[in-house]
Amino acid sequence: MAAAALLLGLALLAPRAAGAGMGACYDGAGRPQRCLPVFENAAFGRLAEASHTCGHPPEDFCPHVGAQGAGAQCQRCDAADPERHHNASYLTDFHSQDDSTWWQSPSMAFGVQYPTSVNITLRLGKAYEITYVRLKFHTSRPESFAIYKRSRAGGPWEPYQYYSASCRKTYGKAEGQYLRPGEDERAAFCTSEFSDISPLSGGNVAFSTLEGRPSAYNFEESPVLQEWVTSTELLISLDRLNTFGDDIFKDPKVLQSYYYAVSDFSVGGRCKCNGHASECGPDEEGQLACRCQHNTTGPDCERCLPFFQDRPWARGTAEAANECLPCNCSGHSEECIFDRELFRTSGHGGRCLHCRDHTAGPHCERCQENFYRWNPQMPCQPCDCHPAGSLHLQCDDSGTCKCKPTVTGWKCDRCQPGFHSLSEGGCRPCTCNSAGSLGTCDPRSGRCPCKENVEGNLCDRCRPGTFNLQPHNPAGCSSCFCYGHSKACAAATQFRTHHILADFRQGADGWRAGSSGGPAHPARWSPGGLLLDPEDEEELRAPEKFLGDQRFSYGQPLTLTFRVPPGGAPLPVQLRLEGTGLALTLRHSSSSSPRDAGQQEEVQLRFQLQETSEDADPPLPPFHFQRLLANLTALRIRTSGWSPSPSGRVLLTEVRLTSAQPGLGPPASWVETCSCPSGYSGQFCESCAPGYKRETPLGGPYASCVPCICNQHGTCDPNTGICLCGHHTEGPSCERCLPGFYGNPFTGQADDCQPCPCPGQSACTTVPESGEVVCTHCPPGQRGQRCEICDDGFFGDPLGLSGAPQPCRPCQCSGNVDPNAVGNCDPLTGHCLRCLHNTTGAHCERCQEGFYGDALASLPEDKCVPCSCNPGGSVGEQQPCDLVTGQCSCLPHVTGRDCGHCSPGFYDLQPGRGCRSCKCHPLGSQEDQCHPKTGQCPCRPGVEGQSCDRCQLGFFGFSIRGCRACRCSPLGAASAQCHENSTCVCRPGFVGYKCDHCQDNFFPTAGGTYCQQCPSCYTLVKEEAAKLKARLTLMEGWLQGSDCGRPWGPLDILQGEAPRGDIYQGHHLLQGTGESRGGDWEATGGGWWVRGPLWRPSVWP
Repeated sequence: MAAAALLLGLALLAPRAAGAGMGACYDGAGRPQRCLPVFENAAFGRLAEASHTCGHPPEDFCPHVGAQGAGAQCQRCDAADPERHHNASYLTDFHSQDDSTWWQSPSMAFGVQYPTSVNITLRLGKAYEITYVRLKFHTSRPESFAIYKRSRAGGPWEPYQYYSASCRKTYGKAEGQYLRPGEDERAAFCTSEFSDISPLSGGNVAFSTLEGRPSAYNFEESPVLQEWVTSTELLISLDRLNTFGDDIFKDPKVLQSYYYAVSDFSVGGRCKCNGHASECGPDEEGQLACRCQHNTTGPDCERCLPFFQDRPWARGTAEAANECLPCNCSGHSEECIFDRELFRTSGHGGRCLHCRDHTAGPHCERCQENFYRWNPQMPCQPCDCHPAGSLHLQCDDSGTCKCKPTVTGWKCDRCQPGFHSLSEGGCRPCTCNSAGSLGTCDPRSGRCPCKENVEGNLCDRCRPGTFNLQPHNPAGCSSCFCYGHSKACAAATQFRTHHILADFRQGADGWRAGSSGGPAHPARWSPGGLLLDPEDEEELRAPEKFLGDQRFSYGQPLTLTFRVPPGGAPLPVQLRLEGTGLALTLRHSSSSSPRDAGQQEEVQLRFQLQETSEDADPPLPPFHFQRLLANLTALRIRTSGWSPSPSGRVLLTEVRLTSAQPGLGPPASWVETCSCPSGYSGQFCESCAPGYKRETPLGGPYASCVPCICNQHGTCDPNTGICLCGHHTEGPSCERCLPGFYGNPFTGQADDCQPCPCPGQSACTTVPESGEVVCTHCPPGQRGQRCEICDDGFFGDPLGLSGAPQPCRPCQCSGNVDPNAVGNCDPLTGHCLRCLHNTTGAHCERCQEGFYGDALASLPEDKCVPCSCNPGGSVGEQQPCDLVTGQCSCLPHVTGRDCGHCSPGFYDLQPGRGCRSCKCHPLGSQEDQCHPKTGQCPCRPGVEGQSCDRCQLGFFGFSIRGCRACRCSPLGAASAQCHENSTCVCRPGFVGYKCDHCQDNFFPTAGGTYCQQCPSCYTLVKEEAAKLKARLTLMEGWLQGSDCGRPWGPLDILQGEAPRGDIYQGHHLLQGTGESRGGDWEATGGGWWVRGPLWRPSVWP
């Protein structure tokens, strides 16, 4: 049954058209057709992952008898052994019946049994259309297991199929593999078909993805089944082992025989490309993807390329390739999207985006709004209709816009003549002020061309610094004069028009004539006026009433009236003005000619007293022109350079100067009243305001006014600027307090300066940072902010701040301070603070601790010097020495001023301990003193040792006189040291107290270095000598015990056996006896002699 289902799935997913090539996306004629990747085992070679694998740790497993590979004994699984591991790589490797490999889980002995599941996961790398899933078990098939899939990477796990002998118990599903029509075909079935324990090995499980699905025979039209067979990952969940029931006894051998083992895991299917690719391969990032055709893209060719959106994407089928078609954007765009509504209405769903060249429409087929073109082949051009001047922004096909009234131009972008300021309402008529403008307005901005001193769009107001807008003024407005102190002025209201007139009815009226630079004389007058003679080349000079302060005539006309003969021409007259060191010439601004050439008529020449009439370039600035008029010193009329009329004379009949004066009447609007800045006053800012002065003393009205700077403590003269100070202040600006006062005069208060709180109200000042008052002229010996402390080198309490007042007195420091130093003593108590020369005390009258001497000595070297106590011999560094003698406190048995050496009889000075006693021996030492460092006592002769307590080597008889020399023979003595009885220790063969001769039967060698034993025959002589010695001893004892009144002892002592004369020399013996006592016998060439004192026995026998 499984094989039949497998064949069904293969047939349903195979191409239907016999001519449809599996790997060709286009036929021989280049027509698109469905193409599919090759059908393959998608699991082969892919590494599966298992949640549990045997061999971690190594374990034994026991295949059931009858199972393939089962032997007589158990086997071992070891993950670290290449020959014994069974990891997940064996699931998808090449499967061979002859040499089978398998993956294996841990056995039931390690807890592998329901509810513990063992999962096998296989990642396909991308979406595949799965036909079947096949598992070949190396052991018996599980009692319950399930297959899950993921339709997309990272998506949820979906059940594919359940296999269980207990579907309801294990998975909660009823057993069955068929669906009724109308049911969801993505439901997973549960079946017990492969859940029997047999066979024990090699059992197959084949799952067909389409088996039991009603729409399987109409797969191409079933998106549900197309999604059902799609998978990116597969998961095999092994949930329950099949057993014989013997596992309940928990026998280890039995538990080791139950485990999962799969020898082959196969997945039949195709790389999912939706009929638009014939192969899959790695992309640029190394991920598996379809090699898409038919203008599709995506890992599964699941969408159209960006510009191929003319119809909706569809899966390729055997009947239609459903390739993606390009959008039609008329060549004006490379971007489009699919518009379903457009596709429904027109059959073309590609809506173009970002049309270029000012085109619009779904296919960029027309010009966008407010653009036009002559014909479809031409590019679209902007209409450029002026938004304010046109009735609407869209133009006709020729590009002509429709204009509003008063607007003209192809694009309605300019006003008609006489109009200006194109706006939404059209253009407005020009309204320029005739007095201030030079003509009509600008058609765009509406600004009128203004005269020099006029501003505003309509030329209707004066510029700052000017006033009195008048039509006859070439500059429009007159410049403010205000003596140069203000640029703000206006027309005065209390001045009327006044004419300065000379009509020459009663005479020359003070006018004079003369050549330029020469003396003047009264002008020639006739009843008709002043006679002008051009041959004289003279000029007329005005009288005083036309001179002086003529500021009120600025901008006003000076009119000259002439009477000329009939047919006379206008006169070449010049007007010259002088004043304030300036001079200028004016040309007339207008003239009137005779109306009747046959009759004598008047001719008037008007001169505008303004810089615009100057006959010079550049003209004088307005301010200086007015300065000249403020002090006009000369007004001259020149008439040279013209020929007289042959028919009569020329007369000056009238001179009229327009001016102004206070009063009511026709207003003189050209007179200014200034808005003065701070510090100035008067109608023309000609005076300094109260509290101000001329910056230049006596500088006149043109000099600037500056604040008096008297700091509110007085007033100043406005012309000289000198302050008259009060409030206890002084200085040119009252900028300081009087002596004896302090404060800040700059605050401007009456109480700024206060009396100084100093002795005798002496001078003081304040500290800028803190504002504290400090006296600056304290009495001698005092200092401080209030002179409250004594000056350096003085002490006391002059103000009694700490008690009764004490005058400041010089500090007394016994001459032990630096007179040039500061702070030598306490200014209140007088205690000295900087004592020198190692002194201390309130007056530096004693030495510091650790020093001694005379602190009051006159010379520094005679004063205090350091104690310099020896640290080893003194009691401690903290304990000072005697301040006068310098004696340090010494440790026991230590002496010296600085405790630097031991007392007599002591040595070895050590810190903290002192000196140790010498302990000299009273007999062996010459005195009870020793060396202060080593402790060596002075020893008597022959005595040695640190304490002189023993004899030297070679001496004996230790006593108060010392030790005597042993004088042992250097040849015969074994050592230089003798016994206390002075006897020496002899070498063999030597005898005597000093070991200085040979013993009996020995004789010295030739060199005398040792004693050699005599020959053996000499023994007889020795025996006889011994007998004789014994007798002599007895005799000596008798002699010592007898007196002269008794007979001389028993003679038998002497009469014993007579010595043989051939051996002894008797007289020699007797002679020897009489000459010496207590001596030794000595053998000589003539016999034996007694040497030394004889023996004296204590008892006579």
